[in-house]
Amino acid sequence: MEAAGFRNVPDPMPYESIGSFDRPHRLTASGIWEIPLGRGRRFGSDWTGPLNFVLGGWQLSGIVARQSGAPLGFGNAIFIGDIKNIPLPKSQRDVDRWFNTEAGFNRNSAQQLAFNWRAFPLRFSGIRGDDQRSWDFSIAKDFPVQGERLKMRFRADVYNAWNQTNLDNPNTSPTSTAFGRVTATQGDARNWQLSLRVLF
Repeated sequence: MEAAGFRNVPDPMPYESIGSFDRPHRLTASGIWEIPLGRGRRFGSDWTGPLNFVLGGWQLSGIVARQSGAPLGFGNAIFIGDIKNIPLPKSQRDVDRWFNTEAGFNRNSAQQLAFNWRAFPLRFSGIRGDDQRSWDFSIAKDFPVQGERLKMRFRADVYNAWNQTNLDNPNTSPTSTAFGRVTATQGDARNWQLSLRVLF
């Protein structure tokens, strides 16, 4: 919850509402796996020279994060209906109709109120944007150059490894022609980052 703004200008106290960053569910997990190949490991413990230099000592790691979507609000909308009819079941949602736009919203721009006492909530806990998903992986290895004194660390990172699309919030302005539609995405498509560091 947050109380960071006023629902109506004359209000003596900020309006307490569900926060814009509210996420009721968030799951994160991470792990590191020392690949058992190379000198001193389960497989290839007797490797020497170039073979161990190239294939031994790799480390694989990953981070996964999933969280609920952001709560949606509809501004100073004119609504005559039952707010329980606004959310759509997940099986009925798509980018062209994320929620029930016919639940009782007045969409006529000529009939919108210029001065009124607002009673509509700022945001709704039960009406949310798309869930967010992220899978990131990396693989790394240290290459000795001069014993233990000098080594190079190679690292390859892939972000959004499965190239999943995370949808942005839908348009929530009832007078807009895009009302209820998702017109953008969040985050980036799959991308790679390669790095080489010298440690001494």
